[in-house]
Amino acid sequence: MWADIATFLKANASETLLISIIGTILVWMYKQFKGMIDSKQQRELAIVQLKQGLFTKLELSIANVLNQDNEVSKQQLYALLGECGPYLTSTQRTVIRDYYKQVNPLLLHTLQALIVSEVDKLGRQLGQLREDEENTEWLIYIQRLYAPFGPIILFLIITLYIVFIYQLVKQGASLWIQICILLLGVTIFLSATLFIAMLYFIFRGELGKQGAKRWYLIAAIIVSPALAFVVNRVDMFTVVFGIQLLGLIIVSRSKRPLEIIKP
Repeated sequence: MWADIATFLKANASETLLISIIGTILVWMYKQFKGMIDSKQQRELAIVQLKQGLFTKLELSIANVLNQDNEVSKQQLYALLGECGPYLTSTQRTVIRDYYKQVNPLLLHTLQALIVSEVDKLGRQLGQLREDEENTEWLIYIQRLYAPFGPIILFLIITLYIVFIYQLVKQGASLWIQICILLLGVTIFLSATLFIAMLYFIFRGELGKQGAKRWYLIAAIIVSPALAFVVNRVDMFTVVFGIQLLGLIIVSRSKRPLEIIKP
């Protein structure tokens, strides 16, 4: 058997070299992605623990100001607000700025409700992360072992797609047709990317956080390539690309809806 393999390798030197290069690249990518995924999980746990500690202290400090209402408690609150600054949402910052200007206890009650909601959310998130860590070691090992294959497979799919579009572009009869075919590939790739992002937000239960108007616009961007297929004209992909570009600009400049505090 080994003699047959050696004979095959000698007879197919170029193919063997190509397989060796691809294999080396895949092994390198696996190691890189695995290291990135492990580091990301560790950072995520550390950040959640840090945020939970800071926001818990902030919750207690707000309660102290509401109960005592003296200068010392307010100074402690201001110091904690500065420490929590990098992790505050836009809604929380707005309430804090209004409190600075008005020193209204009602605004402090609103901020307290926001912080309590944030602490509860962080507690659930930290509990889920700890539950994952407490799973049996072999299950964690298997999950970490196979986790890098997702990015690698995605990379291969994108590479094959680019090669496929490149082959189509080369078959174009003129430069204009080649540009249209290239835009076909770009618009379909963009639609597929946004569609996967939408599925991701649905799976995580975060679809509503973006707002209905933004998702309607994103849905229009996703289905826009169908316009060229309906009219059966490849040059319509220039129009589709313009629609998608304009839609992305509007989405990027639109604001998310304000957060709703749940009791």
